[in-house]
Amino acid sequence: MATDSENMTIATMAVWMALAVLVLLIIIIIIYKFYPENSGRSIMDGVMNGMKGVLKNASTTSQSKVPWHIITVIVLIVLMVYYFSIAIWYKYTKGQYRSRADHVATVMSIRNSELGDITSMTPTDKSVCSALTANPRPAPYDKITTLKEGKGDQRSIVNWRPLTVRLTGYLGGVNGISDGVFDMASGVDKALRLGARAFVFDIDYLDVAPCEPRVIFRDDRGIMRSLHTGSIKDGIDEIAEKAFVGNGGNANYDPVLIILYLRRVPGGVKQRGEFFKNIAISLDALSEYHLGQTDAGNFHNCRSESKLFTSPIINYQKKFIILTNYNTNNLPSTRQPKDNLDFWINGRIYLDNSGKSMSLGEVTDVAPTSPPSYIEVGAIQQLLAIGPTEQAAFQESARSKFKIALGSPDFPYTVAQVNFLLNTLGVQCVPVDLLSLSQTKDYINTLKMKSTRPTRLNDLANALNPKDILSFWTHGGWSWRLVPEVQGFQDYKEGFEEAAKVPPAVAVTGYTIPPPIAPKKPAPSMNSNGGMVNIR
Repeated sequence: MATDSENMTIATMAVWMALAVLVLLIIIIIIYKFYPENSGRSIMDGVMNGMKGVLKNASTTSQSKVPWHIITVIVLIVLMVYYFSIAIWYKYTKGQYRSRADHVATVMSIRNSELGDITSMTPTDKSVCSALTANPRPAPYDKITTLKEGKGDQRSIVNWRPLTVRLTGYLGGVNGISDGVFDMASGVDKALRLGARAFVFDIDYLDVAPCEPRVIFRDDRGIMRSLHTGSIKDGIDEIAEKAFVGNGGNANYDPVLIILYLRRVPGGVKQRGEFFKNIAISLDALSEYHLGQTDAGNFHNCRSESKLFTSPIINYQKKFIILTNYNTNNLPSTRQPKDNLDFWINGRIYLDNSGKSMSLGEVTDVAPTSPPSYIEVGAIQQLLAIGPTEQAAFQESARSKFKIALGSPDFPYTVAQVNFLLNTLGVQCVPVDLLSLSQTKDYINTLKMKSTRPTRLNDLANALNPKDILSFWTHGGWSWRLVPEVQGFQDYKEGFEEAAKVPPAVAVTGYTIPPPIAPKKPAPSMNSNGGMVNIR
């Protein structure tokens, strides 16, 4: 988020300096054109008369020759001062640190110190699955129907929205999100303590090492904005070790999503093979709790993705669910199943037709019509532009599909925008810069609300603090999804004014698993007695 403000600062400075140069140039021309030497008039009189002449498009003053050589020198001096000022500003802000080992270590130390208060926090241990399986269920979870009540099961995981880390292990920079560092151990631990239950790994490679997949912060233009790269294995190891451990609080067994979002893949066949094998090897720590063969079916190789998100969330307690945007079914087989990335993948991410954008990279395929897609990603900018006439169709699509709204790590979300994505469109996953948001003064008020108990389903769906994005997940790492009626945000205020309440979600049922229908008892005449039929 800081990057956009910094870019705005640069743009603003450039505009003002350009205007200053232009004004100075006009003044010099007017002075020398309309104020001849030894005229006896004051400079101001000459300037004023000259300006009047310009406005009238006719001059009654002297036609003195404009000294362009002097003007050129002055303009060059002004431009030199301008660019020198920009260079100084950049050096002591964004350009203060470079991709050197000592600079990376310095920034890492500074950021860990600034984020240190998170480490002392008791992890967010409010578990959705615990509440849904309790007997009796606490309010408002008792209002979510199950098959036992004969009304259908509303506990499908597609009706829940995970608090998602946009760039796993990334601590940010000293002067904003750009020029930052990865510290997988620290970043993942802090995110889990803040309640995260989904992690996005932006996977790419450096051109000098195309076989080595890395987590890299690139902006929408593909420019690398982090000082270095992050290790997939280190991030996965930390998630596997701490996702289901209490760390001072109650253990949280709610499922965790791992989103492997590939930005590029190597072009060579051998390079590509090594690239995907290295990703697969990095996932080994998830083996114990990886969603694989279960009583409900085999979830390896995307075999059961059709029912992955329409099954109750309680079916996935203490499970890691892995998604990717690459068609791993086409990867060549390996001697060891775990060395094949396809073995690990539970669901494939396709490109939502409503959210196409080059910013999503070159890997993701457009969602097919047959067979249907079950997980779709769209670009933030395109999804936010969906108008009232298109919203109903998107809501219907999101009813049984898992939708992801993905933007650049430095995208400047507002509460109103996240509310539109979650509670108007019905998007289930909006990855955010969790660590930076936790450092805002508004998050302090959200922390105070965590000690309260929800009483209504809307308490699980809405932003309880209209100034804090993280308050959508006040009562747990998975918030309840309600698809509300179409409404705008014209009453929402930003800035130092008192924020208006975010429009509340309207209780419209998402996906409901229908109750089983028992067949009627057949008539006696239908009994063939195993083929032993008496013919009279």
